[in-house]
Amino acid sequence: MKYAKETIELLSAYPGRDFRMIEIVRYVGHKPCGNDKHRVRIGVARVIKQLLEAGSVATRPLTDKGSYKAYHWKIDT
Repeated sequence: MKYAKETIELLSAYPGRDFRMIEIVRYVGHKPCGNDKHRVRIGVARVIKQLLEAGSVATRPLTDKGSYKAYHWKIDT
């Protein structure tokens, strides 16, 4: 996975803090634009999917119309 290191680095540095997908993409891609932004977003989405399946990352459910999905590193309790 191309963006796994950067994604894990960001999420694990702030366990419990919610990150929107665009925040992760900007961190990983260093403010990409155009086709680069789409390419980075797809790569980050693949990493997030694997981390969700592994149980390392959780999502905050959508609550209201217009809200966004947020991802956070799980805190071990």
